[in-house]
Amino acid sequence: MVEKERQVQKLLEQGLYHYGHGEIGIAVELWKQVLELDPKNDVAREYLSIELGSAFEEKLSPKKKHVPAEKSPIYVSEKPKKTQRTEFGLGLQHLKAGKPELAYSLFNMLHDEEPDNPAYQAYLELSKAAIVKSFLKQVGDFSKVPVLKVSLSAITDYNLTEEQGFILSLINGETTFEDIVYLSPLPPFLTFSSLKHFLHADLIMLKGKE
Repeated sequence: MVEKERQVQKLLEQGLYHYGHGEIGIAVELWKQVLELDPKNDVAREYLSIELGSAFEEKLSPKKKHVPAEKSPIYVSEKPKKTQRTEFGLGLQHLKAGKPELAYSLFNMLHDEEPDNPAYQAYLELSKAAIVKSFLKQVGDFSKVPVLKVSLSAITDYNLTEEQGFILSLINGETTFEDIVYLSPLPPFLTFSSLKHFLHADLIMLKGKE
């Protein structure tokens, strides 16, 4: 059972990785594999319903779609009571409008309040993936090198977190984005979101790899 849970978690994370890189088809296939291992997995169901629609099970193979509806908690009548909050609706709007940072703030708050709610967990992870996806689209070529646009003495005016300060210390005008993510001991999402914040705050600019 423990090994199965590990495999399920790995597939969920791999799906998010590919989703964040714009490889939606691969992500969907990985999440389908989760349902093959664990037909009642609420998180995988949320991810698939986002990409394939609420009736996504009709689009799966016959083997996968015969999961009894009454045994799928995420689709029973209790779901609206858990998810139809103003903050949840706003988060969905921000995610659809291409504002993943705003969506992330709302879903993170909701997840903190109800950590066992699979919908909040699912959309929190999807907003993270969307942030990474938008950053990769903005940068274009991951072999580009970020360069500081402000003096070191002026950095204190930006009120960076300790994690952001560490990521900024890796920017030396020679190290590529790819290498910075590789060298960072922080979780990939924190590294990506920090780099995206630097671009948005006009702290760094991009140059091509020499």
